[in-house]
Amino acid sequence: MAKTKSEVAAKPAPKVNLGGLSPSAIYTATGKVARAAHNADRHKALSGLTVSEALLTRTVNAQDIKYDLKLGFITLEE
Repeated sequence: MAKTKSEVAAKPAPKVNLGGLSPSAIYTATGKVARAAHNADRHKALSGLTVSEALLTRTVNAQDIKYDLKLGFITLEE
């Protein structure tokens, strides 16, 4: 007999290492351009996403976000 939707266990949300960052903060590119093209592309691509959404893309990790924030490539807005 097939299981109904209520009987099928829901997949747990993927775990993301926030590294002390606020999951609801919005990742915003500042316009300062990184020398490495792949980093500059990443800043543009992730701009407008929340920290949680950006981390779920697996394009960036919490340490990358902290580094970009420190160097002024991005801001995190609550």
